Amino acid sequence: MKRTLLPLIVLLAWTASAEARSRAADYLVAEQIAEACNGGRGTIEPAGVIERDLTGDGAADLIIAHEAIACTGGGHTGRSLFCGMQVCSVHFYVRRGPLLQPVLEMLGGGVAVGPGDVPDISMYAHGGSEGSVRWNGRTFD
Repeated sequence: MKRTLLPLIVLLAWTASAEARSRAADYLVAEQIAEACNGGRGTIEPAGVIERDLTGDGAADLIIAHEAIACTGGGHTGRSLFCGMQVCSVHFYVRRGPLLQPVLEMLGGGVAVGPGDVPDISMYAHGGSEGSVRWNGRTFD
């Protein structure tokens, strides 16, 4: 009985998190999947889409981590085309009005957002070294 419930719970958790995203975030996620999969089909794990206030202005911003993208057919299968051996592209967007504007793209993995109004965003780089970025009023630094 427990084995049959686990896939259902995972599916419900994924659906709930995907439904909770804004339309702007859904659009950008679909765009990134299409690029990552060379125009083909793909999916993204919920952990690869972080939509919350990162700048302290009360509006939800967005991070898309390519390490969470899996391409399932069409132009490319496997990991995102924007992943290397250790890290992948991570895209940062800031909400300006109804739109999410791109402000930074960098390489990283294991993206995690800390607590606070202007949180530290930690990740690892090539070789496993740890680092973080934080909104400085203009960009993530």
